[in-house]
Amino acid sequence: MNDRRIMRKHYALGVIGELQRLGYSEEDAKIVFLRYYRGMKRSYGLNMNVNDFAKAIDEINRAVNRKNDPQDQDLIYIGQIRERLRKHSEKGVSDKIFRISKEMEQKIKEWDTCVAEDVSGAQFAYTFIPMGLGLVIKVKCDVCKRELDLSEW
Repeated sequence: MNDRRIMRKHYALGVIGELQRLGYSEEDAKIVFLRYYRGMKRSYGLNMNVNDFAKAIDEINRAVNRKNDPQDQDLIYIGQIRERLRKHSEKGVSDKIFRISKEMEQKIKEWDTCVAEDVSGAQFAYTFIPMGLGLVIKVKCDVCKRELDLSEW
């Protein structure tokens, strides 16, 4: 191992030890450290001593896990954001699915006069732009660079 890696390992062990002194069990200290270490390191670097670094991690962990108290004016409640993110991640990668209807396929076939030059046979680029008035759908031919507008107005 090189010197930097050894230094970071000792620094991490020191922070975990300080978290244990702050009341975390050994396993909880490791979990909390791993959860916040990367972001803290990017923000502050390794310039803080291990005690201050552990206190900062503890403060962030307490803020994230704090219960909502409407009477506390200094509290910024992030629970609703956390729940929204959790629900979004449970749904899957994306909740927007864009489809080409049979009528649109027919219009594309009527419009298309080019022969694909690509080995895979791909020649179109589809662009979907959701707007307040509807969905803008554009098909661009990669061969002749023409564009067909299939927007749902």
